[in-house]
Amino acid sequence: MYWTKNGSIPSQETDGTEGWQQAPAPPTEIPEGHELLWASWQWHILPPKPTEPGLWRWYIDRGWVKREEKVVELTTEQVAVLATQQIVDLATQQIVNLTSSQ
Repeated sequence: MYWTKNGSIPSQETDGTEGWQQAPAPPTEIPEGHELLWASWQWHILPPKPTEPGLWRWYIDRGWVKREEKVVELTTEQVAVLATQQIVDLATQQIVNLTSSQ
């Protein structure tokens, strides 16, 4: 018997705390090249990820979907803001601003 808590990957053991629910056993036969995935409280057998270059994401209802790559152009001012980092000086608990040039 398999058990899951809060949607965790099912296992045959629990830690003894409350909240465990019975879960289906994983499939025993997975075709070569396919992958087993636990999502949305059920097991899924994913076909091989496409070999075409790109950012691929698996959707339960749509299969493998290629994400569009977006190019974002930044101004010099926007880059300067992104290059600034805030850290906390542990001795004084004050925020210290560092830029990439420091």
